[in-house]
This record gives sequence, structure tokens and C-alpha cells, in this order.
Amino acid sequence: MAMAERLAQYETTAKQREFEWDFTQGVAAYETWDEIEVGRSGAGARVFEVTEEDIVSFNRSCLETDPLLVDPEYAAAHGGLRQHPLFVVQVVFYCIDTGIGSWLRSPGARNPGQRIELSEPFRVGEQITATITHRDKWIRRDKNYVEDQVDLRNQDGTLNATWFTRLILPPTRAELVRYASM
Repeated sequence: MAMAERLAQYETTAKQREFEWDFTQGVAAYETWDEIEVGRSGAGARVFEVTEEDIVSFNRSCLETDPLLVDPEYAAAHGGLRQHPLFVVQVVFYCIDTGIGSWLRSPGARNPGQRIELSEPFRVGEQITATITHRDKWIRRDKNYVEDQVDLRNQDGTLNATWFTRLILPPTRAELVRYASM
């Protein structure tokens, strides 16, 4: 059974059902390490509309049991539904698709570190956009590293979160395609 087929059993929200889980698809449009220009910024390809089902589904997948995170009725009476801190990752992957920041989806990539700064909670109904900035890239111990800053803002321009993400990537498109075909 292919990985995308195995993951299908976990799709519980509308966004998850429309999301392309097979990151080997579309690699021809992904950024590669040798193409990344430090300092370049751009908008993510899609807008993430925060829904109750997105938050609750993600929180449950993180095995949360706190009613502020998994019980919308209880949460409404206590200041609103909260999300797990890693909810940011789901939002970013949805927003980037292909184009700037798409290296995050690279087959063969490894994650040596990340930092998430939460400024404001995500609220049901918000329209979240991602601005991706290439902060740095370097080679260490024959590995190609890249670091991006992803700012997530709502429709009013309020900063909800910033994700500093770092990956070790295949160095060229040829290597990316080789990993994707494994």
C-alpha cells in the first residue's frame, strides 16, 4: 500500500481530504537548495481558513484531552477553543503548496531544528496567510542546510505566529528527483 493510501485513513477534515499528501507529486515545481536566494520573500500559494474541525482534529491527533482543546462547547464558555502549538506546522504546509518555501515538502529532506513563536492564538474564522522569507543557506559536513522564516498573519494583518524552520535538503533538482523516485 502506498504511503498516501495509508495516510488516507487519518483524513478527518475537508482540508485534509483535499491536501496532496504524496510529496513526491509535483517535485518539478519545488524549490531546490541550489535555487534558493537568501533574502527573497513571498506569499504562500493558499490561504488557510481556520475552522473548528481543523483545530479539534489536529488537537486530537496530538492526543490532547484538555476540554479547552477538544470540546468546542466547553471552550466557548471559557474563552474559546485553543490549539496545540504545532498547529502552526499544519497551517504552513497547507499555505505553501508549490513555489516559495516548497522545499519544506522535499523528499529526502531531514529536519535538524525549528523554533515556533506564538504571538496570538488562531481563532475560528480567521483567514491565515503565510509570508515566507529565505533567511540563510549553508553547507556543513557536506550537508546542504536552508532556513526560512514563515510569518502567519490573519486577515487584519495581526501576526499569529512565526516559524523558523531549518532542513537539510538534496543539493540539486537531480538529487531531489532521485529521492522522489525511490
